[in-house]
Amino acid sequence: MLIRFVSKLATTIFLSGCLAFSAIADTCDLSGSSLFIGEDTDFILCGDEFPAEISITSDDPSLFNVAYLQPLKRCDVDDKRGGFHVVLNADGSGETDLQVTDAATGDTLCKSSLRILPARNIEEPAWLNAMPLADARYINVNGIRTRYFDKGSGPVLILVHGGQAGGANNSAQKWEQNFAALSHNYRVIALDRLAQAGTDNFPAVKDYAKYFAHDAKHLEDFITTLDLRNVTLVGHSQGGWPITWVALKRPDLVSCLVSVDTVMVPDDIELMREALAFILYTARFVDPPTGPTVHSARRSMALRYPSGRNITAAKAQRVVDQYQSPKTATAREHMAALRMNPLHPSLKVLKQKAYDEINAGNLRVRSLVIWGAQDPQVPLGLGQQFNDMLSAANVETELAVVEGAGHAPFVEFPEEFNELIVSYCGEDH
Repeated sequence: MLIRFVSKLATTIFLSGCLAFSAIADTCDLSGSSLFIGEDTDFILCGDEFPAEISITSDDPSLFNVAYLQPLKRCDVDDKRGGFHVVLNADGSGETDLQVTDAATGDTLCKSSLRILPARNIEEPAWLNAMPLADARYINVNGIRTRYFDKGSGPVLILVHGGQAGGANNSAQKWEQNFAALSHNYRVIALDRLAQAGTDNFPAVKDYAKYFAHDAKHLEDFITTLDLRNVTLVGHSQGGWPITWVALKRPDLVSCLVSVDTVMVPDDIELMREALAFILYTARFVDPPTGPTVHSARRSMALRYPSGRNITAAKAQRVVDQYQSPKTATAREHMAALRMNPLHPSLKVLKQKAYDEINAGNLRVRSLVIWGAQDPQVPLGLGQQFNDMLSAANVETELAVVEGAGHAPFVEFPEEFNELIVSYCGEDH
């Protein structure tokens, strides 16, 4: 077993606006903050005695506008005070005084001095728009119309996103910053998993009760329907379950297994306690009651991606569009009714069966485990335990820790992530 730490390289950061989150104490003083012309800048105002509604004004209204204002029942994972998510967009440079008032009474809560700086020249990354919907393909997988993207030639690499049926934050396009670059070394295929994004929902409501088993079988059937062999399987988060199942049940289909911040970790309650608090916070308190907005979706990503890298307006808009889709709403309703999530007993049973198979020596492919050092959702310690379990079962495995990354290192540091896969799973390994 090898463990390596991957340091961040000096690469261009691309953001759709500045993600400057400022946790404010009982005042709401933003003094010292800076805005850039043309960019959205996010602030979190926290306090014990905030009114139900606030107004934000300036002595020079021409310099910026309030692009977004969302009440928060809880400011942060460890901060139970209420507050507001505020997004300011700058129109002109200079200095201005900002005033926060009680919208009902007009009473002043605080005043701040803001600097507004000239627009920055932010280079767009080469991967932007790498997976347009016009390039999507469809295939019938045992009656399930399945959407996927396919690019390049050579050994086959399949990218399997995370999330679950009814979720809004995951699809094949989650891999957009990796897709084109990996196609230089592989035939890269990224699919929408069962009942997510552009892939059909279950044909019958009763099928949701066996969601995790059906999800894994759908991946296997997708591979065989395309008549593929010796593929490299890359699975992120909940996508780590189906790739592990396929590698165990059909070793003839798989040559290399890449688990990225995977759900397949052991159930260590101590390590998961903080992570569960984070998961509950992001599920209950980040978005408005009506569902995600572009700005709340950006904040949700920023909480998961501590580097703040590669968070774009297009990514946030996809979250909103997918959430509002009637197809997604149907799957979400059925999954919620069953309380189907990674803590559901059905997945625990399937995971234990997988552990038994692994411990019996039945995982016969090379394994690469990639983890974000600052993952708030599935802590690094769990990734280390997972890799240790594989090593103890004599699996050829390596743990690569990406420093500065959170739950999705492939999003935050795509160049480093891609190189890990090519160097470990490539034909020259």
